[in-house]
Amino acid sequence: MAEAAAGRARSARIEQARQAEARRIARRSFLRVSFFAGLILSLGSSIAGLLAFFNLRNPTGFGAPVTVPPSLIPPPGADPVRITDGKFWLVNLEGSQGDVLGVGGTGGLLALYWKCPHLGCVVPWRADFNGAIVGYPGIIGWFRCPCHGSTYSRAGVRVFGPAPRSMDTFLIEVNNDGSITVNTRAITSGAADPPNPLRAVPYNA
Repeated sequence: MAEAAAGRARSARIEQARQAEARRIARRSFLRVSFFAGLILSLGSSIAGLLAFFNLRNPTGFGAPVTVPPSLIPPPGADPVRITDGKFWLVNLEGSQGDVLGVGGTGGLLALYWKCPHLGCVVPWRADFNGAIVGYPGIIGWFRCPCHGSTYSRAGVRVFGPAPRSMDTFLIEVNNDGSITVNTRAITSGAADPPNPLRAVPYNA
């Protein structure tokens, strides 16, 4: 009897040990699976972020090439046209007072990023603004930031206010059908050479 009881106790201890070991193995397997699942999710998120950062998903609008049809291109001397999806002003400097600082230039189209270089406010075109207020009497029509008063010529040249430079520009390509493609990925600082009026692209469509 005593031997039978001892045997049963030994069997119970062995079974308990076996169950405990099975629980440890299950716990390790769960932790291992959880680790690799988390690693895969983290890598997937990182790759998705990189794809988004480098614009590998064919975005449209700002951050991608934007095509402007001939109907939206301002004629010489007309007010600049706001291209909302590209976040820029399209300016035709042909036959206009676009170069108030005597930089020169032969006219043409210019795409001005509408973000003020000072603190990023959207800069509107003020067709009624008199340049006499900023030291250029007789010239009506300026870009003027509503936040802190930075003022820019039709070519985006800074003439007044706290902005550190002229308005930035985008690269323009003229297409065979008279439309243009503005590459809003290719931003040139308003502080770079050549100055804005010399960046205008000839347009004769």
